[in-house]
Amino acid sequence: MSRTIRGVRLDVDGTLTDVELPVDSTGLVEALRGQVDGGVEIAHYARPDGKRRLAVAVDADGQARKQENLYATSLINGIYCKQLPYCLHGPVVLLGALDDSRHHTDIPEPLYGVLPQVMDALKPRYSHSA
Repeated sequence: MSRTIRGVRLDVDGTLTDVELPVDSTGLVEALRGQVDGGVEIAHYARPDGKRRLAVAVDADGQARKQENLYATSLINGIYCKQLPYCLHGPVVLLGALDDSRHHTDIPEPLYGVLPQVMDALKPRYSHSA
């Protein structure tokens, strides 16, 4: 049985869905393709001190085809400690950073634990946009 990692899909309306994804790179990309509904691009974000690292999978062509994901963009702005010069589009999958063997890891537990509260806090700001 192959090992899996835990991620969270964040839809454009702020909906959170737990996902289990295979660790190996081929299986991971295929699984992510189904979650983001397109070609997969993975971006890595960290605070300036290198802590609280996070990977985010998006549809590589989502900006041209999909609705802005203001929830995901706001979340990453907060983690990254600065404003992104772009907006994320479509559903995204939040993953943990790469480990020493260059495999992605589970979404960080501290973030996973507060995601519902963060989305609830953002809903008044973005619910009219969804």
